[in-house]
Amino acid sequence: MSLAAAPKPHLIVDFDKPGSPLGPHETRCDYLFVAKGDIGLVAPLELKRGRLHAREVVGQLQAGASADEKLVPPEEPVKLRPVVASSGRSKAEKAKGNRIRFHGRLEPVRLMSCGGPLVGALRP
Repeated sequence: MSLAAAPKPHLIVDFDKPGSPLGPHETRCDYLFVAKGDIGLVAPLELKRGRLHAREVVGQLQAGASADEKLVPPEEPVKLRPVVASSGRSKAEKAKGNRIRFHGRLEPVRLMSCGGPLVGALRP
C-alpha cells in the first residue's frame, strides 16, 4: 500500500508489535493509520492476500476501531475509515457494505487493492 499523498502528519500503529494496545491473542487488525488535521482521521487497516473471510476481516477492523475508541474521546472530531487491502478484489467485495462502529456511528468498510494508494480509500 502506498502512503503517497496520505494526510500528514500521520502515524501508523502496527498491532503485531510489542506495546500494541491489543494483546497478542486478541482479535486485531494489522495496522491503525492515524492522521491529524482540522478533523482527525483513523483507519483500521487489514491486509489480505489470497483467501478472505469477510466475517473475520470485519471483526478485525472492528477490534482496531474499538481499541482506538479507548484512545480518542467521543467529543473529538474524528472520521473513521476502515480499509481492507486485498490482492483479490472480487473476494474482498464480500466485506464491502459491512459497517464498523466507532463512538456510536457506523462507517462502511472500504476496499482497495494491495499496492494501491491509501489516500483513495480514505476519501469520503
